Amino acid sequence: MLVYKEFQAVVLAGGGGSRMTELTNGKHKCLLPIGNIPMIWYPLQLLEHAGFKEAIVVVSEDMEHNVLSALNRLNLKIKTDIVAVEDAEDLGTADSIRLIHEKIYTDFLVISCDLITNVDICEILNLYRKHNASITALMLPVPKLPEDFVTPGPKNKQKPETDLIGIDNETGRLIFLASASDFEETINISQTLLKKHTSFTIHSKLMDAHLYVINKWVLDFLVHNKNFSTLKGELLPYIVSKQLSKPPKQCMDDKNTSIVGVDLKEDIFRFAVEKPLDELIRKMSAYNDHNSDLEDAYHGNIIRCYAHIVNGKFGLRTNTIQMYHLANIKILDLWSNDDNKQSCIPRIATTATIHSTQMQDCHVDENAFIDEKTSLKQSYIGPNAVIESKTRISQSVIMENVTIKQRCVIHNCILCNGCIIEEGTELKDCVVGPQHLVTSGSQHTREVLTDADKLIEI
Repeated sequence: MLVYKEFQAVVLAGGGGSRMTELTNGKHKCLLPIGNIPMIWYPLQLLEHAGFKEAIVVVSEDMEHNVLSALNRLNLKIKTDIVAVEDAEDLGTADSIRLIHEKIYTDFLVISCDLITNVDICEILNLYRKHNASITALMLPVPKLPEDFVTPGPKNKQKPETDLIGIDNETGRLIFLASASDFEETINISQTLLKKHTSFTIHSKLMDAHLYVINKWVLDFLVHNKNFSTLKGELLPYIVSKQLSKPPKQCMDDKNTSIVGVDLKEDIFRFAVEKPLDELIRKMSAYNDHNSDLEDAYHGNIIRCYAHIVNGKFGLRTNTIQMYHLANIKILDLWSNDDNKQSCIPRIATTATIHSTQMQDCHVDENAFIDEKTSLKQSYIGPNAVIESKTRISQSVIMENVTIKQRCVIHNCILCNGCIIEEGTELKDCVVGPQHLVTSGSQHTREVLTDADKLIEI
């Protein structure tokens, strides 16, 4: 791969899907089908659409072959460097970046494999360029669930995680980032922050999309400081908070002092050093990012974090069963509104055998067999699936090698790899685990059907 470029791209695809183990047992999260296309296709296609020619894809060792095989079957022009990391599913996102640091030579973009969106990455890159930022993060509105939307499986009483995202109203600086679960009733804001940012909003209906543009010095800091395991939960909040700090006098007096024996977490300014040309341009420019005073642009801050808020675009993270199912429901709308992105993906594979005359808004993958006298609506049928006669399927995801026998009724369900639904079965709002057998004539509503040792609460 080429080394010298403005930005490199890193796709984090080694996660095990701990919040959706009913689906990922026996199937890698990044290969779960969304609209009958592996999840990993979406971030790679997003990068390709923005002009990236190459991307580093971080996976776990046990999935390297499967991911490589899947990518070879997709119509992507972007070149991928698959990097297998031992036990990647147990590592934090910052840990994964640290382990591949030798492959990263420039400022870089990090994107999670579970981000499904049609945003324009170029806008985020331009915001980063404009301010020569330390980190720029994409923020999306929290997805709204349709009124009639039901998540397959038992009713989930647990509230989704809420991000608290503080953004300066004038400059767009990202000045506060935390989870609402970190606070009981009140949020304590430091006096330093209030004096420096006199007008800001703390948003609770924005979602950190796990797409970041990161300055190379942040990676250097991360490599030397192994206390950070995750990007969103640990490193990013720390970098955001350090915007309020000034370099220690020792750093200002001698920036070339060796870092050996220094407390690196306290001396982040050993790494956050502005390039001489950038500093000269900033000082010669009349640009000022604030109009409330005559202070230098950015108040002289070397560490600068920004949030890029996008409205009117589709975006969610498929890291739970709820969001995974929503993505499959919404993806057809995204396709119809964005012909440039997915027009090359056929709705009906040429190798599929279909005898049904009653199909509406469905995608059918390779070597699937659909018998006559069947009715299918708004569903995705995976490769090698078999659907026998007199069966009705609606608003469901049928993964690969699934067998559904005669006279079954399947509504709003997710059927995982290799499961068998015997004849006369009725399933509504259910998840059926991999390789599970649902006995004939049974009726189930809002259940997770899987082997007892695989049953984990959603």
